[in-house]
Amino acid sequence: MNSLFRELVKKYHPDKVRDYPDWANERMSEINDAYETILEWLENPPAESEKIAENHWEDHKTDARSFHTEVAPLSAELEIQFQLAFDKFLNGLEIYYQYGLENHEYRQEGIRRFRFREASRLIMEGRNKLELLLKNYQHPIFRIVARFVRLTAADIGIAKPNFYKKEPFHKIDMRLNSARRDFDDAIKEIFFPEFIPNHLRGRAKIKLYTCFATFVLYMSIFIRGERHKIGVLMTARYDALMDLIGLKDWGLLPD
Repeated sequence: MNSLFRELVKKYHPDKVRDYPDWANERMSEINDAYETILEWLENPPAESEKIAENHWEDHKTDARSFHTEVAPLSAELEIQFQLAFDKFLNGLEIYYQYGLENHEYRQEGIRRFRFREASRLIMEGRNKLELLLKNYQHPIFRIVARFVRLTAADIGIAKPNFYKKEPFHKIDMRLNSARRDFDDAIKEIFFPEFIPNHLRGRAKIKLYTCFATFVLYMSIFIRGERHKIGVLMTARYDALMDLIGLKDWGLLPD
Protein backbone atom coordinates (compact mmCIF):
# COMPACT_ATOMS: atom_id res chain seq x y z
CA MET A 1 0.00 0.00 0.00
CA ASN A 2 2.87 2.38 0.79
CA SER A 3 4.39 2.00 -2.67
CA LEU A 4 1.03 2.66 -4.31
CA PHE A 5 0.57 5.73 -2.14
CA ARG A 6 3.99 7.08 -3.16
CA GLU A 7 3.16 6.53 -6.83
CA LEU A 8 -0.08 8.47 -6.41
CA VAL A 9 1.73 11.33 -4.71
CA LYS A 10 4.26 11.49 -7.56
CA LYS A 11 1.42 11.62 -10.07
CA TYR A 12 -1.05 13.99 -8.40
CA HIS A 13 0.96 16.31 -6.19
CA PRO A 14 0.25 19.97 -7.13
CA ASP A 15 3.94 20.41 -7.92
CA LYS A 16 3.53 17.75 -10.61
CA VAL A 17 0.23 19.06 -12.00
CA ARG A 18 0.91 22.77 -12.08
CA ASP A 19 -1.58 23.52 -14.84
CA TYR A 20 -4.50 22.33 -12.67
CA PRO A 21 -3.58 23.14 -9.03
CA ASP A 22 -7.15 23.09 -7.66
CA TRP A 23 -7.88 19.72 -9.25
CA ALA A 24 -4.56 18.32 -7.98
CA ASN A 25 -5.25 19.54 -4.44
CA GLU A 26 -8.65 17.82 -4.45
CA ARG A 27 -7.10 14.55 -5.66
CA MET A 28 -4.36 14.71 -3.04
CA SER A 29 -6.92 15.38 -0.32
CA GLU A 30 -8.91 12.29 -1.37
CA ILE A 31 -5.76 10.16 -1.56
CA ASN A 32 -4.49 11.29 1.85
CA ASP A 33 -7.87 10.77 3.51
CA ALA A 34 -8.26 7.27 2.08
CA TYR A 35 -4.68 6.30 2.92
CA GLU A 36 -4.86 7.57 6.50
CA THR A 37 -8.24 5.93 7.10
CA ILE A 38 -7.11 2.50 5.90
CA LEU A 39 -3.80 2.77 7.76
CA GLU A 40 -5.54 3.74 10.99
CA TRP A 41 -8.06 0.93 10.59
CA LEU A 42 -5.31 -1.65 10.04
CA GLU A 43 -3.07 -0.46 12.87
CA ASN A 44 -5.60 0.26 15.63
CA PRO A 45 -6.88 -2.50 17.95
CA PRO A 46 -10.50 -3.57 17.25
CA ALA A 47 -11.94 -1.56 20.15
CA GLU A 48 -10.35 1.65 18.90
CA SER A 49 -11.41 0.92 15.33
CA GLU A 50 -15.00 0.47 16.43
CA LYS A 51 -14.84 3.81 18.24
CA ILE A 52 -13.71 5.50 15.01
CA ALA A 53 -16.60 3.89 13.15
CA GLU A 54 -19.07 4.91 15.86
CA ASN A 55 -17.93 8.54 15.50
CA HIS A 56 -18.58 8.23 11.78
CA TRP A 57 -22.10 6.99 12.49
CA GLU A 58 -22.71 9.89 14.88
CA ASP A 59 -21.81 12.28 12.06
CA HIS A 60 -24.25 10.40 9.84
CA LYS A 61 -27.02 10.71 12.44
CA THR A 62 -26.43 14.46 12.67
CA ASP A 63 -26.78 14.77 8.90
CA ALA A 64 -29.91 12.60 8.99
CA ARG A 65 -31.44 14.77 11.70
CA SER A 66 -31.01 17.84 9.52
CA PHE A 67 -32.45 15.98 6.55
CA HIS A 68 -35.45 14.87 8.59
CA THR A 69 -36.49 18.46 9.29
CA GLU A 70 -36.38 19.39 5.60
CA VAL A 71 -38.18 16.50 3.89
CA ALA A 72 -41.95 16.12 4.03
CA PRO A 73 -43.35 12.58 4.32
CA LEU A 74 -45.18 11.06 1.39
CA SER A 75 -48.92 11.44 1.02
CA ALA A 76 -50.98 8.27 1.56
CA GLU A 77 -51.52 7.85 -2.20
CA LEU A 78 -47.84 8.33 -3.09
CA GLU A 79 -46.77 6.06 -0.26
CA ILE A 80 -48.81 3.23 -1.75
CA GLN A 81 -47.27 3.75 -5.19
CA PHE A 82 -43.82 3.96 -3.69
CA GLN A 83 -44.31 0.83 -1.58
CA LEU A 84 -45.35 -1.23 -4.61
CA ALA A 85 -42.26 -0.17 -6.54
CA PHE A 86 -39.80 -0.50 -3.66
CA ASP A 87 -41.22 -3.88 -2.58
CA LYS A 88 -40.65 -5.24 -6.07
CA PHE A 89 -37.02 -4.16 -5.89
CA LEU A 90 -36.61 -5.64 -2.39
CA ASN A 91 -38.20 -8.91 -3.49
CA GLY A 92 -35.61 -9.20 -6.25
CA LEU A 93 -32.79 -8.24 -3.90
CA GLU A 94 -33.96 -10.81 -1.35
CA ILE A 95 -33.73 -13.58 -3.97
CA TYR A 96 -30.32 -12.23 -5.02
CA TYR A 97 -28.90 -12.55 -1.50
CA GLN A 98 -30.83 -15.67 -0.53
CA TYR A 99 -29.04 -17.64 -3.25
CA GLY A 100 -25.67 -15.95 -2.78
CA LEU A 101 -25.78 -14.40 -6.25
CA GLU A 102 -23.39 -11.61 -5.27
CA ASN A 103 -20.86 -14.40 -5.92
CA HIS A 104 -20.46 -14.38 -9.71
CA GLU A 105 -19.54 -18.09 -9.84
CA TYR A 106 -22.98 -19.04 -8.51
CA ARG A 107 -24.90 -17.27 -11.27
CA GLN A 108 -24.36 -20.07 -13.78
CA GLU A 109 -24.98 -23.01 -11.44
CA GLY A 110 -28.22 -24.94 -11.97
CA ILE A 111 -31.22 -23.42 -10.20
CA ARG A 112 -29.21 -20.35 -9.24
CA ARG A 113 -28.97 -19.37 -12.90
CA PHE A 114 -32.76 -19.08 -13.06
CA ARG A 115 -32.94 -17.35 -9.70
CA PHE A 116 -30.47 -14.77 -10.94
CA ARG A 117 -32.69 -14.04 -13.93
CA GLU A 118 -35.72 -13.76 -11.65
CA ALA A 119 -33.91 -11.49 -9.22
CA SER A 120 -32.59 -9.28 -12.03
CA ARG A 121 -36.05 -8.97 -13.58
CA LEU A 122 -37.68 -7.88 -10.30
CA ILE A 123 -34.86 -5.45 -9.51
CA MET A 124 -35.10 -3.85 -12.95
CA GLU A 125 -38.89 -3.62 -12.76
CA GLY A 126 -38.65 -1.96 -9.36
CA ARG A 127 -36.02 0.42 -10.69
CA ASN A 128 -38.17 1.40 -13.66
CA LYS A 129 -41.22 2.06 -11.47
CA LEU A 130 -39.20 4.21 -9.07
CA GLU A 131 -37.65 6.17 -11.94
CA LEU A 132 -41.15 6.87 -13.27
CA LEU A 133 -42.30 8.08 -9.84
CA LEU A 134 -39.27 10.34 -9.64
CA LYS A 135 -39.96 11.73 -13.09
CA ASN A 136 -43.58 12.50 -12.24
CA TYR A 137 -43.22 13.84 -8.70
CA GLN A 138 -39.59 14.85 -7.99
CA HIS A 139 -39.96 14.10 -4.29
CA PRO A 140 -36.64 13.90 -2.35
CA ILE A 141 -37.52 10.44 -1.03
CA PHE A 142 -38.02 9.18 -4.59
CA ARG A 143 -34.71 10.76 -5.61
CA ILE A 144 -32.75 9.08 -2.81
CA VAL A 145 -34.32 5.65 -3.18
CA ALA A 146 -34.21 5.68 -6.99
CA ARG A 147 -30.51 6.53 -6.89
CA PHE A 148 -29.70 3.63 -4.57
CA VAL A 149 -31.79 1.23 -6.65
CA ARG A 150 -30.27 2.49 -9.91
CA LEU A 151 -26.71 2.01 -8.65
CA THR A 152 -27.52 -1.39 -7.18
CA ALA A 153 -28.98 -2.54 -10.49
CA ALA A 154 -25.85 -1.30 -12.26
CA ASP A 155 -23.58 -3.20 -9.86
CA ILE A 156 -25.56 -6.41 -10.22
CA GLY A 157 -25.40 -6.08 -14.00
CA ILE A 158 -21.60 -5.90 -14.06
CA ALA A 159 -19.96 -9.10 -15.19
CA LYS A 160 -17.18 -10.60 -13.10
CA PRO A 161 -14.13 -8.34 -13.56
CA ASN A 162 -11.50 -9.95 -15.76
CA PHE A 163 -8.45 -7.74 -15.54
CA TYR A 164 -5.57 -8.47 -17.87
CA LYS A 165 -2.83 -7.30 -15.50
CA LYS A 166 -3.76 -9.08 -12.31
CA GLU A 167 -0.47 -9.62 -10.54
CA PRO A 168 0.74 -6.02 -10.04
CA PHE A 169 -2.57 -5.08 -8.38
CA HIS A 170 -3.55 -8.39 -6.81
CA LYS A 171 -3.55 -7.13 -3.21
CA ILE A 172 -5.61 -4.02 -3.86
CA ASP A 173 -8.03 -6.04 -6.03
CA MET A 174 -8.48 -8.52 -3.16
CA ARG A 175 -9.05 -5.64 -0.74
CA LEU A 176 -11.75 -4.25 -3.02
CA ASN A 177 -13.45 -7.66 -3.27
CA SER A 178 -13.43 -7.94 0.51
CA ALA A 179 -14.93 -4.45 0.87
CA ARG A 180 -17.65 -5.30 -1.63
CA ARG A 181 -18.56 -8.42 0.38
CA ASP A 182 -18.71 -6.36 3.56
CA PHE A 183 -20.89 -3.82 1.78
CA ASP A 184 -23.31 -6.57 0.72
CA ASP A 185 -23.39 -7.84 4.31
CA ALA A 186 -24.35 -4.36 5.49
CA ILE A 187 -27.27 -4.26 3.03
CA LYS A 188 -28.38 -7.69 4.24
CA GLU A 189 -28.20 -6.55 7.84
CA ILE A 190 -30.32 -3.50 7.10
CA PHE A 191 -33.02 -5.08 4.92
CA PHE A 192 -32.73 -8.85 5.44
CA PRO A 193 -31.31 -9.44 8.94
CA GLU A 194 -32.50 -13.05 8.82
CA PHE A 195 -29.62 -13.73 6.41
CA ILE A 196 -27.05 -12.72 9.06
CA PRO A 197 -26.36 -15.08 12.01
CA ASN A 198 -27.43 -13.59 15.33
CA HIS A 199 -23.90 -13.44 16.74
CA LEU A 200 -22.67 -11.49 13.71
CA ARG A 201 -25.40 -8.85 13.56
CA GLY A 202 -24.22 -5.31 14.16
CA ARG A 203 -20.75 -5.83 12.74
CA ALA A 204 -21.57 -5.11 9.10
CA LYS A 205 -22.55 -1.48 9.67
CA ILE A 206 -19.29 -0.81 11.47
CA LYS A 207 -17.36 -2.16 8.48
CA LEU A 208 -19.09 0.30 6.16
CA TYR A 209 -16.60 2.97 7.16
CA THR A 210 -13.59 0.99 5.97
CA CYS A 211 -15.54 -0.03 2.84
CA PHE A 212 -15.81 3.63 1.91
CA ALA A 213 -12.09 4.21 2.47
CA THR A 214 -11.25 1.22 0.25
CA PHE A 215 -13.60 2.35 -2.53
CA VAL A 216 -12.13 5.86 -2.56
CA LEU A 217 -8.57 4.56 -2.54
CA TYR A 218 -9.32 2.15 -5.39
CA MET A 219 -10.96 4.90 -7.43
CA SER A 220 -7.99 7.18 -6.79
CA ILE A 221 -5.34 4.61 -7.69
CA PHE A 222 -6.95 3.67 -11.01
CA ILE A 223 -7.88 6.87 -12.81
CA ARG A 224 -9.27 5.19 -15.92
CA GLY A 225 -10.48 1.85 -17.23
CA GLU A 226 -12.71 -0.83 -15.70
CA ARG A 227 -11.13 -0.65 -12.25
CA HIS A 228 -11.81 3.07 -12.06
CA LYS A 229 -15.44 2.54 -13.09
CA ILE A 230 -15.93 -0.04 -10.33
CA GLY A 231 -14.33 2.28 -7.77
CA VAL A 232 -16.61 5.14 -8.81
CA LEU A 233 -19.69 2.90 -8.77
CA MET A 234 -18.99 1.50 -5.31
CA THR A 235 -18.18 4.94 -3.87
CA ALA A 236 -21.48 6.23 -5.25
CA ARG A 237 -23.34 3.18 -3.88
CA TYR A 238 -21.91 3.84 -0.42
CA ASP A 239 -23.09 7.45 -0.58
CA ALA A 240 -26.54 6.37 -1.77
CA LEU A 241 -26.81 3.74 0.97
CA MET A 242 -25.97 6.29 3.65
CA ASP A 243 -28.77 8.53 2.39
CA LEU A 244 -31.13 5.55 2.40
CA ILE A 245 -30.14 4.71 5.98
CA GLY A 246 -30.96 8.31 6.88
CA LEU A 247 -34.48 7.85 5.51
CA LYS A 248 -34.89 4.58 7.40
CA ASP A 249 -33.53 5.89 10.70
CA TRP A 250 -35.93 8.83 10.72
CA GLY A 251 -39.03 6.95 9.65
CA LEU A 252 -39.18 8.52 6.19
CA LEU A 253 -38.86 5.15 4.48
CA PRO A 254 -42.26 3.42 4.60
CA ASP A 255 -42.23 0.02 6.29
